[in-house]
Amino acid sequence: MVTAALASALAASPSVAQAEHEAVLTPASLTQVLSCQSRDALGTFAELLFLQNRPPAWMRPSKLPEALDGMIGLYGFAVEGDVSVFGEPVDHVYFMSDWVIALLPRASAERVIAAQKMARAPIAMTEQYYRFVDPETGPMIGGFAPTGDAMARVLLDAFGADPTPKSTKGPPSLTPKMLLVGCNYAVASQEDFLAATRGAEDTMRKAGADIRRMAEEGEARPPR
Repeated sequence: MVTAALASALAASPSVAQAEHEAVLTPASLTQVLSCQSRDALGTFAELLFLQNRPPAWMRPSKLPEALDGMIGLYGFAVEGDVSVFGEPVDHVYFMSDWVIALLPRASAERVIAAQKMARAPIAMTEQYYRFVDPETGPMIGGFAPTGDAMARVLLDAFGADPTPKSTKGPPSLTPKMLLVGCNYAVASQEDFLAATRGAEDTMRKAGADIRRMAEEGEARPPR
């Protein structure tokens, strides 16, 4: 999934050999990628991490933390060295489709959101912030709540019971303590992004209704 989603970044980058020569993969270059400053460096990271399985010595694959439970298509790496996202130091980064992101405590994330003058996206079911570097083509500086809880709410609506593990107390949190912050390198316009976010709740409601219908017809069962 990641390799396909990052194909546009690879296509927009120089050849791998040329990219490796021009953009040595360092903590500083990853900081640039996280901060929406280098599509070429993103292409080099994508090539080495996901096509060649040859990460630099200062990066290693890492399991996802509990805060990211339920998220699909997310790949984590522990990093060493001076890596930061808009000035906030990090020791783990995550790749998800066209996103390169880090998980920050809410206070740190809110500092970035304010400093980068991000706006709140028009979607009520989750928390997302954005600012387009170029309103016509991106990339988009963004911050958003982990989406595992959003899927939990879909399942809750579909099955009428809390689908979270028995060890979890209470329903999914509407005010998460951590937010994901970084850059989305998809080539898209701000207008298209806003249109998609306005329709997201209808899409999720339809997904819940489809799951509920399949459950009633015996095609789906609540998660255990």
